[in-house]
Amino acid sequence: MEDPVDVPVVIVGGGSCGLSLSIFLSDLGVDHVLYERHPGTSILPKAHIISQRTLEIFRQHGFAAEVVAKGTPPRQMSQVMWQTSLGGDGPLDRKVLGRIETWGCEEGSERRKIYEKSAPYLPTNLPLLRLEPILRATAEKKNPGKVLFSHTVTSFEDTGDHVLVHFEDEKGHQRTCRARYLAGSDGGKTVGPRLGISMDGPTGLRRIVSAHFRADLSPYWDDRTGIVHFANPDYGLGMRSGSLLPLGPTWGRFSEEWQMHFSIGVGDPPFPREGVEDRIRKLLKLPDLQLEILSFSNWVLEGVLAQKYQHGRVFIGGDSAHRHPPTTGLGLNAAVQDAHNLAWKLAYVLQRKASIDLVNTYELERRHIGKRVVDWALFTSKCHKFIAGAIGLEEGQGEANRAHLSNLLDEDSEIGLAARAQLHYTIAGQAIEFGAHEMDLGFKYPSGGAFLPDGTPPLSYHPRHQIYTPTTRPGNRLPHVWLERGGKLLSTHDLVGCHGDLLLITGREGSEWACEARRMAESRSIGLQVARIVDPLKRTQEEDFCDVFSQWSQVKEIEDGGAILVRPDNIVLWRSVSPNPTDLSVVLDKILGKP
Repeated sequence: MEDPVDVPVVIVGGGSCGLSLSIFLSDLGVDHVLYERHPGTSILPKAHIISQRTLEIFRQHGFAAEVVAKGTPPRQMSQVMWQTSLGGDGPLDRKVLGRIETWGCEEGSERRKIYEKSAPYLPTNLPLLRLEPILRATAEKKNPGKVLFSHTVTSFEDTGDHVLVHFEDEKGHQRTCRARYLAGSDGGKTVGPRLGISMDGPTGLRRIVSAHFRADLSPYWDDRTGIVHFANPDYGLGMRSGSLLPLGPTWGRFSEEWQMHFSIGVGDPPFPREGVEDRIRKLLKLPDLQLEILSFSNWVLEGVLAQKYQHGRVFIGGDSAHRHPPTTGLGLNAAVQDAHNLAWKLAYVLQRKASIDLVNTYELERRHIGKRVVDWALFTSKCHKFIAGAIGLEEGQGEANRAHLSNLLDEDSEIGLAARAQLHYTIAGQAIEFGAHEMDLGFKYPSGGAFLPDGTPPLSYHPRHQIYTPTTRPGNRLPHVWLERGGKLLSTHDLVGCHGDLLLITGREGSEWACEARRMAESRSIGLQVARIVDPLKRTQEEDFCDVFSQWSQVKEIEDGGAILVRPDNIVLWRSVSPNPTDLSVVLDKILGKP
């Protein structure tokens, strides 16, 4: 048998989590190899909402512009609608029951102004079948010859000081490599089960059928709409009537491809492929629609969280660690952010900038977020029942449903008017799904993570996660503001770079902090960026970053002589509110330990 090939990190799985981790590790200078059992990226649309936090991570690593260019323009994902059908010419057909503004994308809205102020990009919409090829191409460019599809990991053993990974290559040959660490991002197919990591939470909640198809729906689609939920009297409440969304590559009503989701009974057998065209035509009320099925799947809704994210030298992330309903669009984004959190910690340990204790904070920080994500996705999914109840359809009650819809839509009926107003009120409540800005940007890591609390009380979460409050409190995301230097605008998130540096932010009176930080970084061989942010009329050096829109002064929460130390993932590591220079080596010893 050949001697095993040594590599610092093995990634198992080439989906959004694994490919993102590969990109991040490459930029951090960590040698690694990725094994993916499939020959290519996802052929199913899967997740599609890409949040502001995820886009700023992509921006940090140099490929956000391509994602945004291929994603849905904001105006074409600015609302979600509830309708009786797309087509049909009956008295109950093509009726709009309600709408809600979504993702901060509605032009001219107050919510959009807040979203635009909070991050470099608005959210976008790009299904995994279009996003993953971008991730793969980026990963392969940064790590040529080591992003290996058609390679199946068959087993692995954690020996204590390394992990032996056995795999089958594209020619069927059995091979072995030896890694310092293994990252499982294979959707829970291999790594988690082999370690015996259980997934806790409800399963079998609903059986969903998803059909990806090609068709011309341009005469029937409102160009502002990202998703339509249907209320078809023949099929009844909620997901029984289905939902529809465009998949591009052209967006809006001229989208060439679409995805239809509808539910069947939990105990029903899998929905047959040969019946799906007929079901789509009936749900849309378009009996003569020409369509071509491109992919098709039956899947079961669940809300589960891994009992642990780490076992020795093996870590899991993405769908391997948390699986939940698609409501609020959290899954893909949490997967990328899992990878972002783990990557710099692995880099610091492997490059002897930190002790092994640093990587142990991955589970503490990200499992906390994973639980919030699963809980919120389950909650917002269940809240669709309130909308279904307000619409009032019942399964298998076609005639009664038609009579009920007639009363609901009766313009001359006092009760119809009241019922519509109540429905609109209920739909507005689903902002917990489509406007949960704080869930994306306002997360905070728990005590014990890789940051040093400063004794200030944590901000209270908004109960419906609608209001994101920027803060520089340690353990929180560094607030984004636009700065100017050399005639160019930069985000505060651009300052740290992508190569694992720390970032010290201070003000005009922060020279002592800068000297202390440089001394500390040099003693540990850690890269350091220093940003002195000043008011527009107080610039004294061209190297200063100018708070050109006076936004930093509103969110910095430190005095002019204070300082903020930021991790490579743009999470605040430590801060001093006042100009009280501290031995930063002591700070880093507490967080990074002794290598």
